[in-house]
Amino acid sequence: MMNEESSSPASSNVVAQFFKRLGQLYQLQLDKWTPHTKVRWAAALGLIGLFLLRVFTKQGWYIVTYALGIYHLNLFIAFLTPKIDPALDLDDDQGPELPTRSNEEFRPFIRRLPEFKFWYAISKSTVIGIVCTFFEMFNVPVFWPILVLYFITLFCITMKRQIKHMIKYRYLPFTHSKPRYQPVATEK
Repeated sequence: MMNEESSSPASSNVVAQFFKRLGQLYQLQLDKWTPHTKVRWAAALGLIGLFLLRVFTKQGWYIVTYALGIYHLNLFIAFLTPKIDPALDLDDDQGPELPTRSNEEFRPFIRRLPEFKFWYAISKSTVIGIVCTFFEMFNVPVFWPILVLYFITLFCITMKRQIKHMIKYRYLPFTHSKPRYQPVATEK
């Protein structure tokens, strides 16, 4: 009886160490992917393509597709929105804000949802969507053209609101002319 009680914490400790090590290996792989932006997004688009191919070939899981599309739209809006929203900023003494006049100090655009977290959430949700297509209980029969119209309408209304917000508070979430510095060649 004494051996059973003493071996129980040791076995749970081994399991905890296993999952901790598994989490460390997972984080190591994510850290290796961080600097490779184009490859990460190509992989995410490949996952989305794989999901859409599965949905088209199996002719089902339109509710899962609709939910995934709305979630991706929500992530995209968070990606386009500044971390400190000037529309919600009622008091001028609450820290940094976006410049609204050309003579104000330039402050870099800080996103509500950083690019890496945006990619990670899209990739993870698409994998979950792919897994859902293997279960028949998620294949709810619906008239899919209505869902497509709903999604297009939602997308247009949401993007119109977001673009008006960008124009009103004069910010652009993309930087095209960011200076790139080349290393100086040293003369011998």
